[in-house]
Amino acid sequence: MKKGNLLISALILAVFVYVLYKYDVFSQISNMLRDLSYKDIAFSLFIYIFVYIFRALRLKLYIDEIPLSEMASVIGVHTFFNNVMPFRSGETSFPLILKKLYGIEMTRSSVILFGARIFDLLSLSILFLLSLFSVSFSDKRLIFFPILAVLLIAILLFVIYKFLHFFKEKIPFFEKLIVASAVLFRADKLLLMFLFSICIWILKFTAFMFILNAAHLGLGFFKTIFVSTFAEFTTILPIHSIGGFGTFEAGMVGGFSLIGMSAKKALPYAVYFHTLILCMSGFTALSGWIYLSLRRKS
Repeated sequence: MKKGNLLISALILAVFVYVLYKYDVFSQISNMLRDLSYKDIAFSLFIYIFVYIFRALRLKLYIDEIPLSEMASVIGVHTFFNNVMPFRSGETSFPLILKKLYGIEMTRSSVILFGARIFDLLSLSILFLLSLFSVSFSDKRLIFFPILAVLLIAILLFVIYKFLHFFKEKIPFFEKLIVASAVLFRADKLLLMFLFSICIWILKFTAFMFILNAAHLGLGFFKTIFVSTFAEFTTILPIHSIGGFGTFEAGMVGGFSLIGMSAKKALPYAVYFHTLILCMSGFTALSGWIYLSLRRKS
């Protein structure tokens, strides 16, 4: 990682810690932890583990030589690195681990991971759009957002159509290339990858809902999607701090503010939510690393 990027990440983190101190967020979180519903926390962790299982099933469509339990463990380690390292640099851990442990070419694993990320973005966009309609029905001030989203989707589809039409005219073998790609990646596997991606995000948002429920903030399923999606989108920003601290919370506070919660009230919930996600990610990563180490020794 470049020193400049690391410096920016450290600066964002320092400013964020100062904001937490200034607004007395630490004492608010301490009070929140005393009254947590640990039953909801345990249930959210149980669901979160299934997120990794479904991620493993999705990647095994194209990397079937790795057992399901080991693939899930690899994804646990990879996800943790992705969560804590700034500027999405943790993505490189997946092809590196597969190369080191299983001898799988980095180009192959990187292409498959990139495809999974495309389906993640598509699935997240679909669920966010559904949540947008749900939230706007309960708050008429937000009715503009789903209308704007539908217009943007229509424009995007039109641009894609013109893009494909352009290449069809300019490149004689373009249609054959599309057919060859469909045969190579197999349309049935792509469909399964999409369905797995939808299941992954439904499970993930359900776990998120129980995390918020544990802090006695019952938003419901669609409002949880609406609020947490703003935080999820910050992870792909070119400026992303160490552990995502600061940028993740800013996105989530923005989501909370759109449903009528003040930033001062939302910030402790955002910090609690993000910290718990990192702890759960750390737990699955440690468990996965221990399991992979034991498997390598046996």
